[in-house]
Amino acid sequence: MPAADYEVVIGLEVHCQLRTASKMFSACGYRVGAEPNHYTDAYTLGLPGTLPVPNRQAVDFALRLALAAGCTIEPTSRWARKHYFYPDLPKGYQITQSDHPYATGGAIEIPDPAGEGPLASKPIALQRIHLEEDAGKNTHLPGEALSLIDYNRAGAPLVEIVSKPELRSASDAAAYMRELRTLVRYLGISAANMQEGTLRCDANVSLRRPGARELGTRCEIKNLNSFKFLEAAIHAEVRRQADLLDRGAALVSATLSYDPQRDETKVMRSKEVAADYRYFPEPDLPPLHIGAEWVAAARAQLPVLPWARRRALGGLGLSDYDVGVLTAERELADYFDACLSALAGDAATGPTQAKLVCNWITGELLKLLNAAGLDIAACPVTPAQLAELLALLAADTISGRAAKQVLAQLFAADAGEALSPAQIVEREGLGQVSDRGAIVELVREVAAAHPDQLAQLRAGKTKLRGFFVGQVMKRSQGKANPQLVQAALAELLAEGD
Repeated sequence: MPAADYEVVIGLEVHCQLRTASKMFSACGYRVGAEPNHYTDAYTLGLPGTLPVPNRQAVDFALRLALAAGCTIEPTSRWARKHYFYPDLPKGYQITQSDHPYATGGAIEIPDPAGEGPLASKPIALQRIHLEEDAGKNTHLPGEALSLIDYNRAGAPLVEIVSKPELRSASDAAAYMRELRTLVRYLGISAANMQEGTLRCDANVSLRRPGARELGTRCEIKNLNSFKFLEAAIHAEVRRQADLLDRGAALVSATLSYDPQRDETKVMRSKEVAADYRYFPEPDLPPLHIGAEWVAAARAQLPVLPWARRRALGGLGLSDYDVGVLTAERELADYFDACLSALAGDAATGPTQAKLVCNWITGELLKLLNAAGLDIAACPVTPAQLAELLALLAADTISGRAAKQVLAQLFAADAGEALSPAQIVEREGLGQVSDRGAIVELVREVAAAHPDQLAQLRAGKTKLRGFFVGQVMKRSQGKANPQLVQAALAELLAEGD
């Protein structure tokens, strides 16, 4: 039976490193990308006599995530030791909350292509979110009988977000990860960069016959560090499990790795169970108490969430694609909102204004940012400046071509040079000619200079319209209003009918 004849069941365990200045249980600093073993202390190295002290900022960040996902906040949660012996874990155990988490339930909304209407979404339920500390990083040297260990990451604060097994395709799993990355970036609690390891994913995959209620044998693919590999690894594991089931072979619960070069999953070891880790309560830490005041303070820090922003922008008549681009990063959505508000002024915002702002941000502005290697947070053009430029364009004061020139000058201006778009237009002489009489005269001058082409145009060679418009724009040095040029040319041709 091919893989398509099975129902795929996927659950994700996502580790998200929190953006705090120090580690989860010690005052030791931490920074991604630092020299190996630069950020260590006695606690990180598991030296005798050291005691853990919870990082309040990490708990606060974790609380914001749980509230944004609609979780139930547990007033009391507990810490436990999870034992395993590996070089990246100096203490020989990890402090975690997996059995008594601070947050349960909740959901992450992902796009639903099969849903009704634009921007349709569906919730993927969560089992829990819990706090824990990270392990160090092993680097296995090809062809060498040794590995290098970097303890910078050991003890860094993590939240683990565990979904229920409600995902039914590799593409949905990738969409879930993208949505989760967008959410934590909106909250400002993590860089959530999969390549850097601040966002990591383990995928639990099983198959069952269509209509079956019981879950199949679960296998876990570890340490997937990109959306592309997440999808590919799930597809590979589905193929592996379907092949075993079709042959009547035993499918054993296992921990797997993914080999992108061979596009296949490989069994590393049989799947661990809780008893293998010898969990027991952390004797050096009291329970974590999160009171109502703390919850209220964290809730007050929440921004407008990505799915709420998508619905708001969808209501302005923007396409799903445009909405997706504008809301992918909080800073870009903020920039759009500020520019649209400045352009609208006291008037009501309409679809025409929203589309104009969207086109210039996602087109010309992002093009300049990408070429300069900047993100929107470092954009030298303020939302107010772009709004003023677009107002000049909408009023036919300048042409689209001139507007691009003004934008480029605003972008390249020195920080101390506070020129407005209107000042640049005046200085460079970029104002558009919208005097109907002057444009009619220009059109007639061009027609008189090119009688043969005019005769051909009147005879039905419509492509010559572009020739005449181009000649008028050339004579006006690009300043003539193209719409008025077209209208004047149409009047001239009508005279010959």
